[in-house]
Amino acid sequence: MKKQILLVILGGFLWMAISQNVGVISFSLKPIIITESPPNSLIFWLAAATNIGMLIGALISGPIADQFGRRKTIITFTIIHVASTLLGGFSPTVLVLIGYRILVGVGVGGSLPIIAALVSEYSGKEVRGRNISLLESFWAYGWLIALLMAWAFLPFTGWRGYMIAAGLIAILFSLSLVIMPESQRYLIKIGKRDRAIELAEKYDAPLVEISSEKIGLYRQLSLLISEGGWKITLPLWVMWFIITMGYYGIFIWLPALVAGQTYEIGLFIKENFFLYLFIVTLAQIPGYYSSVLLIDKIGRKPILSIYLIMTGIASFFYAFSTSVATFILWGVVLSFFDLGAWAAIYTYTPEQYPTHIRGTGTSWAGSWGRVGGILGPMIVPLLGGVEKWVSVFIFFAVIHIIGGLVALVGREMKGREMPEITHT
Repeated sequence: MKKQILLVILGGFLWMAISQNVGVISFSLKPIIITESPPNSLIFWLAAATNIGMLIGALISGPIADQFGRRKTIITFTIIHVASTLLGGFSPTVLVLIGYRILVGVGVGGSLPIIAALVSEYSGKEVRGRNISLLESFWAYGWLIALLMAWAFLPFTGWRGYMIAAGLIAILFSLSLVIMPESQRYLIKIGKRDRAIELAEKYDAPLVEISSEKIGLYRQLSLLISEGGWKITLPLWVMWFIITMGYYGIFIWLPALVAGQTYEIGLFIKENFFLYLFIVTLAQIPGYYSSVLLIDKIGRKPILSIYLIMTGIASFFYAFSTSVATFILWGVVLSFFDLGAWAAIYTYTPEQYPTHIRGTGTSWAGSWGRVGGILGPMIVPLLGGVEKWVSVFIFFAVIHIIGGLVALVGREMKGREMPEITHT
């Protein structure tokens, strides 16, 4: 099982590149508004552009991965998001930047679910939760890098230089693609059993019997919602919608939202803006590792439910913070449980589906998340934005608690082998 950690690390570097490229827009949004003075309509689209692209990427990458392989799909979509981040720094207008951010989203949304699926397929049932939670923990490091680079570059190079630097760093992280293997389960499915056995032995990965039956796109999609599949798929889609709406609604706007609170908090943020964001982002790391420690012991459903409900509770108390101490405390608690829930849902999703539709099932669940991710940043201004801080966070509190209750409906896969189509 230790050999599988190498794959987690390889996937983790890709995860960091993705996280950094998503985080770039969060830390660039305010400087872009100040320097470019775009109309409000373009600000809305800029805040939502990455998630619009992620929706597109998630919809198309799963079927591609199930038909042509995990590795080729990951390489293709990684190139798209890395190149688009780099080119975004050369955008002559905000409208062009929006186009590049949509392409960043296509690459990100296409890569994430397939990386998770590939690592799941190499993981033994005893450590699958640990491996995927560890993989997801790299998100925090990528976000921290985006934050630290913003701290270092934005005052001197502006948002353009910041994006260019982020693109160059993402290229370095993405070099792990050179040694990333194809999924051994996919290889069995397409009849390359000898190569699958070789890779399974190399990474101490499970080998199972999988039908070589070819399943077309229509059949793939029908398996998600028919023959009892909807009992798995529907709660999954709801959870993805809620967790992504909450995350992007909160964290894309957090730098702008925190600046307008009580006088004491406002003064603290003015003097310690990046320090506060660093503290809140740092809290994500123990949140992830708590999932790493617990998810294979107590299960996916309890972690998802508890962590989503605790995110909702933290959002509620965050809304009513009146002192710097409570502002920091509830920001840390919110970040801890929110990102711990992300580790659980990335573990939970790929293991619900057989190899024939694992890419499609994982990416389409993620696509519903991207619908939420598009709406989340747009809802914040509609709820009143900075002027209605309390309303914004009460809304996110409610939806996270609903998500925590929905998590109890799903199928627990702790300690169980992932399902497969084995008939011929």
